Amino acid sequence: MEPYGPADVVPQLVHVLYWDRKERFLIDTDVYPAWVMFAVCEGIFDFRIGDHGGSATSGDLVICPPGVPLWREVVRTLSFFVIHFHWNLPDSRQTIEETSRLTLLPQGKVTLRDSRRLSSTYQYLLELWPKRDKLHRRRQNLLLNDMWLQYCLETEASRKLEKPEDALMQQAVWLLETRAYDSRFSMKALSAELELSPVQFTRRFKSQFGKTPTDFVVNLRLDKVRQMLLETSYPLDQIAELCGYENGFYLSRVFSKKFEMSPSMYRSVHQI
Repeated sequence: MEPYGPADVVPQLVHVLYWDRKERFLIDTDVYPAWVMFAVCEGIFDFRIGDHGGSATSGDLVICPPGVPLWREVVRTLSFFVIHFHWNLPDSRQTIEETSRLTLLPQGKVTLRDSRRLSSTYQYLLELWPKRDKLHRRRQNLLLNDMWLQYCLETEASRKLEKPEDALMQQAVWLLETRAYDSRFSMKALSAELELSPVQFTRRFKSQFGKTPTDFVVNLRLDKVRQMLLETSYPLDQIAELCGYENGFYLSRVFSKKFEMSPSMYRSVHQI
């Protein structure tokens, strides 16, 4: 039998919880008996679900199937919903039990682009969530279904707008990943190597990937910085040198602006 696609199923609410301004998770890994969705209202957390991992922030949904360990760690004070649910066929109350038919459904992070619509949904959920009667439960389920409808509609729209792969920008990604951690790296020199002006390179890269090459490099570097802060005892100047920054002072400014805490604080809070 063919697997179900996102448009073939609807979520059926089991229950929903809301956590406000959470500083840390009591346990860093959990396993759930039903599907679970972490819907981030504010803040940032890191997660890992099997091969899927990354950081989630406002507008992101992190979806985990039942029986699969979900590791998570708060990076910036977190307000979020935890929504437990099953998958049903439309117009049916019967839960889909054949897990082999759910393999095309998203796991890990998905991002909803219409922030105004999502914010409105969250506000209604927040007003409803402590209430336990059947009427409010039905309304919570309708809001969950609207979140899923938003995901399906945005996914279908983005597929229609997908651009053909830009081979030159794929090469640029490889070059950026190769050279990002060298403090002598020059975006201007890379643009010239690709036979583009810096403005042409930035526009073409952003058109293909939705972010500028500079943002791409910063994300690569800071991911490595965070890893080294947690896995080594290197001083900040040494980490800066290994991650493409001229010195620890400048790295500290970039890191603090991104994560709203200094590298030393990040290390003390998150290092085991």
